[in-house]
Amino acid sequence: MQHTQGQGSWGVQNGQRSYGTVGYNSYSSSSNLLGTSLGPQPLDEYRAGDDPIYGPLSKARTKVERGYTADSEISPDLMDIITQPSEFSYERPYVDLPSPAAAFRPMKITRNIPLPDALHQELNYKHLTARMGLFEEIDRAWFAIDNRLFLWDYTDGRDFNRYDEQADTIVSVGLVKARKDVFVDDITHVLIICTASKVTLIGVSRPSSRELNLYATNLTADLPTAMLQISGTNHGRVFLRGENKDLYELDYTTDSSWLFGSGAKVRVTNKTATGMGYILPSVFGSGGKEGVENFALDPVANRLFTYHTKGEIEWIDVSGTDYITRGRYNRLLADFQAEYARLNSNSRPDSTVFKVISMAPVGIHESPRLGLVVFASNGWRAYFNLQYFGSTPILRRPPPVQNLKLEQSTFYSSGTVFAVQTDTSQPTPTSILHMITPHTGRLAAAKENGFQDPSAANMAEWHTSEQVASSIWTIAETPKTDPANLPSTLRKSNSLALAPLARQANVESRSFIILSTGGIFFAVQSRPLDMLSAGLETERDAAEVVGANFGRVQLAAMSITLGAKTSIKNQDLTSALSHIMHNAQAPQVINGANGKSILYSPRHDGLALTLARFLRPIWDSKVTLSTAATASAPSRQVLGCGESVLLDVQAKLEQLRQYTNDNPFPRMQAEGDIKLAWDQEESSVEALKKLLNQAIEAISFILLLNDYRISEIIARRCRCDGPLQSSLSNLLWRDLVCSINGKDIAKKLVTALIEQQIGQELGIDTLSEILQQRCGTFVQPGDVVLYKAEESMRRAEGSRDPSERSDSLGEAVRLLSRAGSAIFPRIGEITKRMRSLQYAPGAIELGLNCASNLDPQDRALDYVHDGRHPQDARKQFFEQRMECYACVIETLAMYDEALNQAINDVDAAEAKRDDAYSLAINSDDELFHFYLYDWQVATNRQEQLLEYATPFIEKYLQETSSDIEDRRDLLWKFYARSGEYLLAAKALHELAVRQSPMTLTDRVYYLAQSLTSAKSAASVGADDVEFISSVQERLEVAQVQQEVGRGIEGHPDMTRVEKDEVLAKLNTNLLGLDELYQNFARPFRLYEPILLILKTADTRVDDVCEAVWRQLLQNAAIGPTPHAAMGEKVVELFRRYFPSEAAPLEDIVIGVVYSEALLLGSSAEEGWITRAMLEGGVPMRECWEVVMISHDQAETDEEREFYAEEAGVLADLWVHERDSIHLAEVERFVSAYLLRTQAAQMDDRKRRTKEMMNRAKAVIGRW
Repeated sequence: MQHTQGQGSWGVQNGQRSYGTVGYNSYSSSSNLLGTSLGPQPLDEYRAGDDPIYGPLSKARTKVERGYTADSEISPDLMDIITQPSEFSYERPYVDLPSPAAAFRPMKITRNIPLPDALHQELNYKHLTARMGLFEEIDRAWFAIDNRLFLWDYTDGRDFNRYDEQADTIVSVGLVKARKDVFVDDITHVLIICTASKVTLIGVSRPSSRELNLYATNLTADLPTAMLQISGTNHGRVFLRGENKDLYELDYTTDSSWLFGSGAKVRVTNKTATGMGYILPSVFGSGGKEGVENFALDPVANRLFTYHTKGEIEWIDVSGTDYITRGRYNRLLADFQAEYARLNSNSRPDSTVFKVISMAPVGIHESPRLGLVVFASNGWRAYFNLQYFGSTPILRRPPPVQNLKLEQSTFYSSGTVFAVQTDTSQPTPTSILHMITPHTGRLAAAKENGFQDPSAANMAEWHTSEQVASSIWTIAETPKTDPANLPSTLRKSNSLALAPLARQANVESRSFIILSTGGIFFAVQSRPLDMLSAGLETERDAAEVVGANFGRVQLAAMSITLGAKTSIKNQDLTSALSHIMHNAQAPQVINGANGKSILYSPRHDGLALTLARFLRPIWDSKVTLSTAATASAPSRQVLGCGESVLLDVQAKLEQLRQYTNDNPFPRMQAEGDIKLAWDQEESSVEALKKLLNQAIEAISFILLLNDYRISEIIARRCRCDGPLQSSLSNLLWRDLVCSINGKDIAKKLVTALIEQQIGQELGIDTLSEILQQRCGTFVQPGDVVLYKAEESMRRAEGSRDPSERSDSLGEAVRLLSRAGSAIFPRIGEITKRMRSLQYAPGAIELGLNCASNLDPQDRALDYVHDGRHPQDARKQFFEQRMECYACVIETLAMYDEALNQAINDVDAAEAKRDDAYSLAINSDDELFHFYLYDWQVATNRQEQLLEYATPFIEKYLQETSSDIEDRRDLLWKFYARSGEYLLAAKALHELAVRQSPMTLTDRVYYLAQSLTSAKSAASVGADDVEFISSVQERLEVAQVQQEVGRGIEGHPDMTRVEKDEVLAKLNTNLLGLDELYQNFARPFRLYEPILLILKTADTRVDDVCEAVWRQLLQNAAIGPTPHAAMGEKVVELFRRYFPSEAAPLEDIVIGVVYSEALLLGSSAEEGWITRAMLEGGVPMRECWEVVMISHDQAETDEEREFYAEEAGVLADLWVHERDSIHLAEVERFVSAYLLRTQAAQMDDRKRRTKEMMNRAKAVIGRW
């Protein structure tokens, strides 16, 4: 097909196959299919611990949501696909139809409705004026004939309303949304009728699809000019284009009832003229005035676009009350001409070729970045980018038609174009409709079939033409099928409408209304689904055509959708659909760098996609919504999706279930990776079927609740269960269907429904049967037992006969025990009611049984043993069992409290308490025993644990007693009470040495106790010498550590913060002597602890010992009485460290003591230091020998006299202890001293010394 001369050929090149006939491509690793959501997926892993229902459901949920991702991928922003840099997208914007067959025509004129005879006669009668148009919002065509207005119901074809209350000729008519602040809710639209000088507003209500009511409002205003165009926003703003080429806004308000209009105000404001032109009537204006030629209004985005006489396009923001210019562009005609010249060897077109004849808004559902499309009379289009409105628009060439000259009735809606051309070759008025529609499957086919064509992401369009035997006045799209009106569930998260492929399962074919002088024509835009259905009935290669143009998965999905329609009776069509499914490509296992993955068959992905599309209207919607609270009514929970929506989704799902049951998917027997692929697909298909069944039951469940007044059920339940209100208000349908949380919420609602029935004294057997039949997944057999048990409970609560009450409670416990884990959601409530009836056996037994039934494999215990990782899946079992145990403990606590408060019958209260504890203690549930023991410790009754003789108490104490302060004494006391003293000693030793927040004092205490217990064990024949020796050594070192701590505490040069930091380290654990010396005693100069370390280690370090002794003596001598202080210190040190390596006498210490005493001078009594050492336990002989050596080595008279005094004291004392020193040694020194001092002058000190020597000499003489 050729276009006008010079524009080139856009058809298929000779010998080149068109896009529409490309066949299947087999998968290869180089295919760009890997980049799509329908590419290879990780293999599903099935674990033994998975929930049998919700495990597969979670995997099926992944497949469904993968389908949503796939639908999003093929639903691009219009801006993206018309601006892709590709030669194809510009040079070949139109592509061949999928097939020349009629079945694959994308647009068809389906029917024609002629005008009613009466209306036809009115139009043919000789009148001054006649105008017509469409009000598709109310399914009416309008005809203004002189001063009369006719509204024709074209859906009926016969009825029409007549309005003839205007005195003047009607120039224009418009229908706009009514303002909510002016009209009552019944008035949804306002009919605006303009004559040359006056505008009148008529209220419009539509009680039903066939009924239309018009209401006079008394809202009128004078007009400065005749109005030619009327349009309004969704919020009620109204704009009009005047014959004088000015743009006006009509604003109306009312201060009282619109019906009487006493305070009605209508104002028409000129938005474009300035100066006197604003107030002068049009008669004074120039016929050649520049101004607005046309305008387009986006009622949703509140964007107004005007086209001016000189070609300028202006974008005006009319949000709220704004009227703000956002952009202008005045080079459009030049752009058109320049591009035309570029493509036609620089030939310039006639100036009339590019006359702008139509403009339409591009909705935000198509692109948030594009805002306007403008049509030239020769079919060129210009798309305006709102982000760069002042820049060159995106130009798109016209369809390949010769001599194309379009009329102003050319129409655009959501990507579809009706280009209207008058056929001047016909003798009667005839129009040619050039219908341009997007190639809806181009992107999907590229992704699924693995095409490498870089132009796949560009928009390509189909072009078809139809001849209409009349003049076309206007065109509109049926609002019901307009993508602009799609609900949020059929949009992407950014508000873009889903592509036709993605939404076709949930919407009808798009329908267009064409109003002509001969009547109404209806055009239907075929969905891909319609093409397949029609093609399979007439064309042998229909499946191949659809698969190539839309994709293999899309072909399978459409086949399943068609097959699921119960209305299909055509056996040939059924057979063709079956053939498509059975011949779909097999699944494949792909071996890649990251291991194995699976490429599911189109059959599998088609099922997942179909299921996803059927569920889409509810999947991401809330199950319930909260109504707004009013003064007279509180907020209520109502259905989040309308009942009609739920019924429609459920009907489709039921059809799909029937189809999958009647047409099972094939399975191939194979080995290796082929077998793995089929196994994976088969498991996934079964999971999808489970999700399908679950969704049907979920809808049945919610609809059933709705029949029983869901608002009341929820309100009643939420009063007792506060968190349920929050959980339910946030519950989405996908979670109700696929999550355990959804199941739990559903069970609570079922319980509320049953309680409602019981509360109304109605039987529940029939309701239970209905629940199991319609939604068995949500109501298990155990649930039914639970409801019957509820009846028994209520009988017990209402009975005054103790025997009858006991029987009813026993029956309730029996039934509840049969219900298994189904009682868990109500275990707290049930046991509370049992306690209120003083039925301890029931409360304790049910709590323990429920815990066991919840976790028969004891996974909670394994979770505890494995460290309680927060992400461990077994955590839920642990938490659920804890809830059950809490109910048992509450029962035991009740009996404890009763015993505490008993005054008269204490024995009976104690007996009941003991029976309850006996029932609990006899449980073989290890986890419960640990919970019970924890509770008793927490309530300061840990000593009671020592009385238990259970198989679990020792293990419990072993695992907990050494870490927690309240429990650490329990284990060793337990052993001691049992006579196991050696075990008690070892438990005490373990307490002392384990790293924990325990204080050092406590550690020393436990070591001492351990030593005592070990010695007690030895006394009864359980001797462990090595252990006793080890404990003894540990205790000695710990005492050294204590001494170091005391040294730090009394350190004069450390701040409180520094002391606390060091003491914290000392309290952390028991340390070794070397560490105590190196890290504490030496760096902090803790002299006495150093001596204690030397003593305990039995290690002699002479230089250290000497230095420490000197420092200690020097420190002691500081003060007003240095001699007395040093003497006391000497006594203390010798008593503590002698005999040991910390006090080596003759070699070091005694000499150090005498040398330090010498430095203090002779102000003290003679021999004071010697007496101190002797008092400290130093042998007299050791002192004598050091004094003799020091006297002989003295270098000064002062030193010699000091040691002589000490010798005199020793000699004087020797008189009473003559065995300590040999007589000859004393005699030799005494005689020498007396001889030397015989003639010497003496002071009092020397005389006293000489007297002591003489006494010793006298004693020696007697011997």
